[in-house]
Amino acid sequence: MILTSYIFKQTSKSAIVSTFVLLGVIWLSQSFRSINLIIEKGANLSDFFILSLYSIPSWLIIALPFGTFAGCMISYLRLQNDKEIIVMKSAGISPFNISKPALLVAVVSSLILLLISHFILPKTYTNFKLLQNEIRNSSQEVIFKDNVFINLNKNQTIFIGKITKSNLLEEIFIQDKTDSSNMVEYFSKSGSVFIDDGINLRMMKGTRISTDKKGRSTILNFDNYNLTVREDKNKSISNRVIEYNEFSFFELLKKAEKKRANQGKLLAEAHTRNTVFFMPIIFALIVMLTILNDNYSRLVNTYKKTFAIGLVFIVQSLTIILKNAVHNDISLLPLMYLFPTSVIFFCFISLRKKINTNNEKIDLIIKLLQNNTKECKRMSEHIDFVENVFYTVGIGLR
Repeated sequence: MILTSYIFKQTSKSAIVSTFVLLGVIWLSQSFRSINLIIEKGANLSDFFILSLYSIPSWLIIALPFGTFAGCMISYLRLQNDKEIIVMKSAGISPFNISKPALLVAVVSSLILLLISHFILPKTYTNFKLLQNEIRNSSQEVIFKDNVFINLNKNQTIFIGKITKSNLLEEIFIQDKTDSSNMVEYFSKSGSVFIDDGINLRMMKGTRISTDKKGRSTILNFDNYNLTVREDKNKSISNRVIEYNEFSFFELLKKAEKKRANQGKLLAEAHTRNTVFFMPIIFALIVMLTILNDNYSRLVNTYKKTFAIGLVFIVQSLTIILKNAVHNDISLLPLMYLFPTSVIFFCFISLRKKINTNNEKIDLIIKLLQNNTKECKRMSEHIDFVENVFYTVGIGLR
């Protein structure tokens, strides 16, 4: 019990540190998008940190399994390098009992992932998208600059040749890709900005060119043309597209029953909330199978780490492939559960064989010791007999 507690503390500390390191890496890689949004829209720095806080649950879904893997690997390699695993085996402790602390850490990580994916992620991701949308639409002014292409949003780009002192716009060009089937371009000699249920641009004396996917164009000349470049904030929020991460497990199942078109994606996303439970356990078992063997050289340890990392990425890749396959064929859904449970079962069987093999070795050693003991007793009896003979002969000679 004391040994299990000692290894559990070492492994859990390593897993927590590894998870925080991975969270930091993800935060650095993802924060540039939020920073660009903050800079472009002139929002507060506090909004950036709030966005980061709302993103942590979705990052943990990725970081926690790999943090558990890294923690188990670091902890047990340290035990191996310090010869503590050899001492444990010599004391008769089985590989399964040595593995228990790592498996406990993995189960705790799995339960945390279930809690996050089912209850925390839908709420925090919804808050993230609402705040992100609010920041994008918080400014009631569009910053126009002359002789610069400006992205009003992901579908509209504007270029203004000149802005007069009276805020009139001259030589206006706008490209609008809101309708994927038709790209629309506007050319206007002059225009102005006005607020009416959002931000609008009034163009005067210009041309509207609409081009479809086949390259056919329709040209329309106009004297006045109004174009909305930013919708009203409240209207934009109410019309936003809700993503799968914002729904709970049961909401996704209900939507899958109603929507036949996206049924595969909805079911795959829903059941991914459950299958995340298996990943830390699988990763911990992979570490145990590669670490707890009888080879302890540095070169072998390098091969162990490389092999374990390779297995982890193979398992993760196959899990993603299965999820994508369910998008197109829902009959493959049981494989999302069958694959991870089969891997866990195989790892447990392999670990059990390792235990039996070690027990056989121990039994063999005990038998050899017993045989040696018998031989030693026989030798001792012969020596005692010879000594008695010499002692008797010696007395006779005297």
